[in-house]
Amino acid sequence: MKYRIIFLLVIMFVISDISYSQRWRRESTLDMGIFAGGSNYRGELVNFKFFEPRGTHFAAGLVTRYNIGQRYTFKLAATRGSLSGDDNWYADKEENRLRNLHFKSILWDFNGGVDINLRLLDRRQKRGFVPYFTTGISVFKFNPTAQFFYNVNSPHNNGTNGYTTLASRHEEWVNLQPLSTEGQKTAEYNDLKRYSLTQLAVPIGLGVKTYMNTRWMITLEYAVRKTFTDYIDDVSGKYAENFYIESQYGPIASAMADPGDVLHEAGTLRGNPKNKDWYSIFGISLTYRVIQNKVKCFQFR
Repeated sequence: MKYRIIFLLVIMFVISDISYSQRWRRESTLDMGIFAGGSNYRGELVNFKFFEPRGTHFAAGLVTRYNIGQRYTFKLAATRGSLSGDDNWYADKEENRLRNLHFKSILWDFNGGVDINLRLLDRRQKRGFVPYFTTGISVFKFNPTAQFFYNVNSPHNNGTNGYTTLASRHEEWVNLQPLSTEGQKTAEYNDLKRYSLTQLAVPIGLGVKTYMNTRWMITLEYAVRKTFTDYIDDVSGKYAENFYIESQYGPIASAMADPGDVLHEAGTLRGNPKNKDWYSIFGISLTYRVIQNKVKCFQFR
C-alpha cells in the first residue's frame, strides 16, 4: 500500500508541475537509442538478498525518450534479460540444502515511465551531469524453468509410479508453471489458482545523464521493480501432498516440486508468501536526438 501512495504522490506532483509550467516556452526533444546492462532477482531462492551477484545476467534493449523542457522525460523501453536463483548457493544452510530448489527464467520487461530530473542544466552550457529519479509501470513476462536430475534412489521412485521412465529426461530443463508444483489446479487444492506468466510491476530507481553534445547522451540507471507476484521463481506457499500432484501431472511434477533427498511434509512452508518477488534492471543507455524543436505551449489564464 505504501508504494502505491508514493507512486500516486509522484504522479500528482508531475501533473501539477507540468500544468504550472505551461506558461513558459519549453524545448521538447525526442531521443532514441539502445540499452545494455544486467538483470537481477530477489526472492526465496536467493534468501531475499537485495542483490545476489551470482544471479546477475546480461540484459539489453531499446529505449525512446521524449523530453519536455529540462525537468521531465517520458520514456518507453523494452528490455530482455534473465533471472535465476539456486538453493545450492547457500548449501551451508540446512533449510536450503533440504529444499534443493532452483530456477532460471527469460525476462521481458516493457516499461512506460517518467524521469524527474533533479538538476537543471544551464542552456548555454549544453553539457554536464543530470541526476534523476525514475518511476512508472512495467508489464513483464517470465517463465520459470528448472533442471530435472534423474536419481534412481530418489524418494519419489516407489517402483510403481513410472518414475524410472524419466531416466531419458535427465538434465532436461522443464517449464514449472504447468506442473502446479504447489498443487494449483488439482482437485484437492482447487482454491489455489495457477499464476499468470504476465504481470505488472512498478519501477523505482535513480540514474544520471551526461550530454556528450547536443545530439548524443549517455545514461546510467539502476531501477528495482516492485512486483505483485511471488511466483517469479515458482516458489511461494506450502508443500502439497506429492500423491495429488503426481496423480494429476505425473511423476516429474512431484519430483520437481520437492527434489530433495528427503520429502517434506505436506502443509509445511516451501516459500514465504508474505514477501513478493522483486527484480532489477540496471545499465547504460546511449541515445541520439532525432527531433529537436521548440514548442510554445498553451497559456493558462
